[in-house]
Formats: sequence, C-alpha cells, structure tokens
Amino acid sequence: MARQHNTTTASIETRERDLIAERPRILVADPIAAEGVDLLRTVADVDERHGLSPDRLATLIPDYDALVVRSETRVTAAVIAAGTRLRVIARAGVGVDNIDVEAASRRGVLVVNSPTGNIAAAAEHAVALLFALARNIPQAVASLREGRWERSRFVGAELRGKTLGIVGLGKVGAEVARRAGEGGLGMRLIAADPYASPDTARTLSVELLTLDELLPQADFLTVHTSLTAGTRGLIGARALARMRPTARVINTARGGVIDESALLDALNAGRIAGAALDVFTKEPPDEGSPARALIAHPHVVATPHLGASTAEAQVNVALDVAEQLAEVLRGGAARGAVNAPLILPETLRALQPWMALVEKLGRLYIQLHPGPLHRAELNIAGEIAGADTRPLTAALVKGLLESVSEAHVNLVNAPILARDWGLEITETRCATHAQYANLVTLEVSPDGDSNPTHIPHLLAATIAWGAERIVRVDQYVTDFAPTGHILVCKNLDRPGMIGRVGTILGDAGVNIGHMDVGPVAAQLTGGRGHQAGGEALMVLSLDDAVPPDAIKRIRRTQDISAITSVVL
Repeated sequence: MARQHNTTTASIETRERDLIAERPRILVADPIAAEGVDLLRTVADVDERHGLSPDRLATLIPDYDALVVRSETRVTAAVIAAGTRLRVIARAGVGVDNIDVEAASRRGVLVVNSPTGNIAAAAEHAVALLFALARNIPQAVASLREGRWERSRFVGAELRGKTLGIVGLGKVGAEVARRAGEGGLGMRLIAADPYASPDTARTLSVELLTLDELLPQADFLTVHTSLTAGTRGLIGARALARMRPTARVINTARGGVIDESALLDALNAGRIAGAALDVFTKEPPDEGSPARALIAHPHVVATPHLGASTAEAQVNVALDVAEQLAEVLRGGAARGAVNAPLILPETLRALQPWMALVEKLGRLYIQLHPGPLHRAELNIAGEIAGADTRPLTAALVKGLLESVSEAHVNLVNAPILARDWGLEITETRCATHAQYANLVTLEVSPDGDSNPTHIPHLLAATIAWGAERIVRVDQYVTDFAPTGHILVCKNLDRPGMIGRVGTILGDAGVNIGHMDVGPVAAQLTGGRGHQAGGEALMVLSLDDAVPPDAIKRIRRTQDISAITSVVL
C-alpha cells in the first residue's frame, strides 16, 4: 500500500509539473505598467527582459507564446520567423511601425495594439505643444534659467481665432478638435482626412477639406495619422511650400509623416515659422541627422516621444493589451487586432463546431481530389448564415491548404495564403435550407474550370444532435462521421459488394466501425430515387488504417471503379 501511495503521489506531482509546463509564456520586452504585468501573470508565466536587440530577441523568442513591446523594441521578420511558438504580439500603444506586421500575418501571428488607451494623453500633449509653440515657452524657460530677462524676445501668438489644420481626424485628431474648438481654445477647425465621416466632422464643428486646400489656410498644422506607405513624407517640401510663412507645424503622431529634411530646409529658409515635434523617423535620432538638427533649432520645440507618457495612459494601455493577450491565449478574439478581422468572442464560440466541420470538408476534398486547386465556393445555409462567417472561410482555407503548406493557417494569414496559392474562395449564404436547419456545402470546379457544363465536385455536411455528418459526396447521398480512418469506394450497386470488401478487410485484421452506402441523389436521377444496379458510394469508417495490400485487392475487385483511403 505504501508503494502504491508513493506512486500515486509521484503521478500527481508529475501531473502538476505538466500543468505548469502547459501555461503559456509571455516575454515583456519593453517596460509597461505593473498593473498590466500583474494581470498577465494570472494567465501565463511572464518574463521581463528590456533593451533587447533584434538578434538577442530572436534567440529568446522560440520559448515564448506571446510578446509585449512598446515603441523601443523592433520586432523584425527574423524575430517572427524564430518564434516557433509565437501566437500573438502586443503593442502597448497605438503605432505598430516597429513590428513587421506583414511577416507576422504570413506566419499566422496575431498583432494587437491599444488604440484607445492613450488617446487623451496624446491629444493633451498635442495641445501642450501647441501652447508651447505659440508662446515660445521652452525657449523662454531656458533663457530665464541662464539669467536673462528677455520679455521682448519671446512675444507669442494667441490661439483664439487662429485656424488649426488637423491632418487625420481619427480618435486622437477628434480629441484635439474638441479641445481646440469653440468650446475650448476658440480656434477655427479644418481637417484633411479622406476616410473621415462628414457627420463626425459636423459634430466636431470641423470643415473637411483636401490637404491641398487645407495647407494654405492653416496657422497651425497638427498631424494625427498613422505611418503607412501612403503617409510617409506626406508633409514634405511641396506641402510645406503651400503653407504660410507664419505657420507652425506639430507632430505627435508618427515619425516619418513629416519629411525631416524638408522641414529643416523650410525653417532655415524662413518659409515656416516654427515646429513642435514629439516623434522622429528614428528614435533616438542619429548624430548628424536632420532630426538632430531640428531638435537643436531655435524655432523648434522637441520632446522625446512623450505623447502617451502619462501615468494614467501607461496603466490604460498596459491593462488593455494584457486583457487582449489573456483573451487570445484562452482562444478568444482581440478587440485591437491589427492584422485580423474583429470577431466577437460569442460569435467564435458559436461557430467553433462549424469551423471544425468546414476544415474537415477541406481536408476531405484534398484527399478525395488531389491536384491543382484554383476556385472554390463555400455555401452556408440556415441559422448560422446570419452570423459573421469569415471564420468559416478561414477554416476552409486551413483544411484545403494546411496539408500542402508548411504554414499554420488561421484567421490572420488565411487570406494571404489563399492569395499566394492562387486560390479564390467565394462565399454564399442563405437563411434557410429545405432539409436541414444548417448546412455547409463546398463546391469546387475541377482544376478551377468554370465551364458551366462540367459538374463540380461537391461536399456537404451538417451537425445533427451534436454529431458531425457528411451528407453529400459529389453526386452521392451519404451519412457518415468525418472522423478517423475512412475508406471511400465507388462501385456498382449490386448484391455482394459489401461482403467482398468486408471479407478483404477482415482478412487484413481491420474492423469496420460504420458502413454507409450512398446512392446517386434523387434530383440527379430524374426523381426516380434509388436504382438497383446503378452507381453507389460505399463509405466505411474503420478502426485502423488499411494495409496497402488490402487496398490493392479491393481495387482489383470487380465492379469497383475507384477507391480512396482518407484520414480525418
């Protein structure tokens, strides 16, 4: 009894160690608020390692399921490729230009950020720089500290009645507008944003203009747009040349939106009166760079990327990304996903059984019809058609491609992988079905052939009483579970066929768990229903794999035209 007790105790201890080992691991590579770290520790083992170079990060990342960064750490394609366990990268802030989002998407790694946690802080910093720039506050402070009293040198400009041009009327831009408009500083507000809603602009008392229309009118220009290929250098030499020589420029958004060389030239030439910069193309700027020259310029107010640096904002973004990481690691959805569609957690939970079934349809198709694949249609009928069905399309891509692609397919990279493989997926939906409460159907034209006279391959499935069932394979009506080892035989529907195949499998020591013989669908036989002696599909669910020799014997059996061994 003592030995048995010791063995049991040892087993429990081993199980406890296994459970500990199963906990996800998170690497926090930049400092975030302690409240966020504490929340992460409730769902994972957390290591804080700050100031890592990309090379050092690449050596550490294979041991982690998630990575948390701010703006300091660069997450390169090489780092992402090294993260063999990596599932999610969280940016504790808004901008993700220090993360190779394209590389993450290709690897199926989710990238999330905190798009709302530091909105107030960023907007307030923009307004603070607006005041500092208008009233020469930093220069006056420096002069006074040096023992000089130079009131006449630092004559400023009032903001009331001036025109504020806002480039980017998103969340931060809108908050700046609320603070600077009639209810605040009394400024006239104009904005350039091709995606801004006219209703939103009217609510904020903002006049929407094109950028070319806005630039000549602005006394102050504040930038609140993300850094993309389309916005890099947006405020360059041409834009600055269109502005008044008394105008001043503010950037608390992303470095690179303003061309630093062009801004320096404009300031030196007197074509712009001043600038306030919180962000730079490279942070910290290199010695001898235009950014360094701007920081030292007498008409520039510069801060070291302090837009989100308030105690409140740091706690907000840390808790925000921690909550999202916890949800993702539990299998849920992230509200701040950068490279995946936002799917509500309750929608994902409701669709998960159907996602698994649609993935099996894709895997079944690939095994039944190996070869080129260019065009497929997923039809969703019934109550589930009313949900956001993008996860089902992603599941189909996973089932079709994961056996032929080394990539792990998920919601993040499914569209990219489909595109890379030249696979076009279309989706149709119908609220009802004549026979089933819910039905998913996959139709694929042979080799992508769109000729309407050619019959497409077809698979249809449903879930009845909690059980998955394949109810159609091409022209045959079926009823079998898509699980385990399955033998699919096309044969003439004649007496003795089942016995012949069963005898061969029995000789091979393979047990038949379930058998289904599917006739050609009635609508394809002119409504005549089952026709003895016609074609049929024999589907055998087996306890074990069929040995190759047994497959050969079945293939040689008279009246069997095709046989395929499937594993699901």
